[in-house]
Amino acid sequence: MKKIFLFLLFAAWMVSCQDEPKYDLVIANVNLFDGHNDLGTVNIAINEDTIAKIAAEPMVGDSTVDATGKYIIPGLVNAHVHASSVEHLKQGFDLGIMYLLNMHTGLEERERTWKQWSKDSTGYSVLYGSGHAATVPGGHPNQFSPEMETINDSVSVEQWVDNRLAQEVDYIKIVRDNHEWMGYPALPTLSYEQIGEIITYAKSKGHRSVVHANTSEEMTRIAAYGPSGFVHMLDYSEDYPVAEEYFEVLAENNVFVIPTSGISLKPMDGAPPFMVEWVSDNLLNAEQRAEVIKKYKEYGILLVAGTDAQEGQMDFGADYFLELKLYQMAGLSNLEILRTATGNAAQAFGLPIGEVSPGGAANFVLLSANPLENMENLRMVEQVWKNGKPN
Repeated sequence: MKKIFLFLLFAAWMVSCQDEPKYDLVIANVNLFDGHNDLGTVNIAINEDTIAKIAAEPMVGDSTVDATGKYIIPGLVNAHVHASSVEHLKQGFDLGIMYLLNMHTGLEERERTWKQWSKDSTGYSVLYGSGHAATVPGGHPNQFSPEMETINDSVSVEQWVDNRLAQEVDYIKIVRDNHEWMGYPALPTLSYEQIGEIITYAKSKGHRSVVHANTSEEMTRIAAYGPSGFVHMLDYSEDYPVAEEYFEVLAENNVFVIPTSGISLKPMDGAPPFMVEWVSDNLLNAEQRAEVIKKYKEYGILLVAGTDAQEGQMDFGADYFLELKLYQMAGLSNLEILRTATGNAAQAFGLPIGEVSPGGAANFVLLSANPLENMENLRMVEQVWKNGKPN
């Protein structure tokens, strides 16, 4: 009987040993913000380029990194860029900006190529994109990309969208821009009916649509068509103070907003006097933008961080943090600000970005200090991990 008991005890021990998996690498005792919540101190197991498990209990790895006192956050997302050079894909990587969402390119094949190799290239942010933006002949941004395909008498909404899908775009971008700009008259633009058709058709094909629009009337009317979100906030002082109806309509239609307003905190040193005067007279200033962003928050409108290119005035690295600074001015908590830069982008676009989760790519930023206590600690980057390896 004693032999049988000992045999059963040994068998149980063997089973328990077999049940305990062994991973390629374990990062132990690290504090984790996963893109949505502060998970406290955890252990993260990695197999090859993938996060295998996140748990409070210890795990066994072929190698173990003790990260006591360190903090992991997802790779940050700049959700509105216009990457036109390979250097743009490197600007923010060392700062922890691991994902760039292109919002128009005049060269779709180039974007498609960059998207592919950026996934695995060391030192480069991962690129996603819309290809061409939807516009009419002569409409923004056709003036910058004269060879781009537009929606016109020869190219229907359906054909235009199908052509973007053939280029394997990640989302559809639509432009509604019909406002005077720095003394230049308004450009031709898509009608509201055309925008509604694009959104509906793209949705039928399983794709999300985002819209460039920046007046209260435009955003209110377009929101009713059910786009996923807007890639700008209100811009013009003529809409200030902003009517409650504007926020109500956006909230009712569950759209997100990428404010792209950190530029309002950037000095206009060296700009021509007429430009400084026009901006002062016509655009919302930083304080007004912060008030609008605060209202977005109060109405539960999802906010996603992005810089835009602002015609070369914003870079996709250091200037990104001006955007986050504006959210601080709006009264967002550090947790809420981190969400705008990570998990909110994943939620808004439905892409594998801005999150640290089992089954996802082992892409994250190791910090030496806690950003939930002080947003300046986002600058305390020790390592940027891409595909399971520190860069």
